Amino acid sequence: MVVFYSSDRVIINVWNEAFYTLKTMTCSFSHETELDDFLQKNDTSMLLFVDTRNRTIPEIERLLTSLRDHYPFVHIVIFSAMPTYEEGSKWLALGIKAYGNVHMAPIHLHEIYRSVLEGNIWLYPEFIQTMIRTFSTQTTMSPASHPLLKRLTQKEQEVALLLKKGLSNKEIALHVGITERTVKAHLSSIFEKTGAKDRLALALIL
Repeated sequence: MVVFYSSDRVIINVWNEAFYTLKTMTCSFSHETELDDFLQKNDTSMLLFVDTRNRTIPEIERLLTSLRDHYPFVHIVIFSAMPTYEEGSKWLALGIKAYGNVHMAPIHLHEIYRSVLEGNIWLYPEFIQTMIRTFSTQTTMSPASHPLLKRLTQKEQEVALLLKKGLSNKEIALHVGITERTVKAHLSSIFEKTGAKDRLALALIL
């Protein structure tokens, strides 16, 4: 089940239409009291889409804290008019499962849905790149000396180290002199050999 929480009827309609194609059960609320009453009566696992526009930071913090403490079966997805790394980091610390732009296309809403159901966290690409760059400046081991790299070919090692620096697939392709398609092929092989599920997980273990 996917639950929508927004005071904007247009956004509610867009979200409903997006999930109609997936034949997923949905419901929507515009007031927190109604949402809380619904959650008290339903304790099954669900995704909760929260539109944070027209809400203050303290209001959102209070809501997320309450949801985390009282409704552990709710997987929270936060949407903002202008997502930022700083804001997203704050919400991630409060247990959200996904963070993106409130106006994102249905195809991305479907990606969030599938990703969270699989137990993963969904973040927009720029957020992930910023997070990787942040982690790369905090690492205590030189990535080039990491034992996991010994499992990779020389070209795969080069791609992995550039990913560790926070470069996108396009930037890696330009730097190495290969196509983005080849970069993706190398990454698939790297993930398989290292056991990393995605680029963020790889950056964290290198």
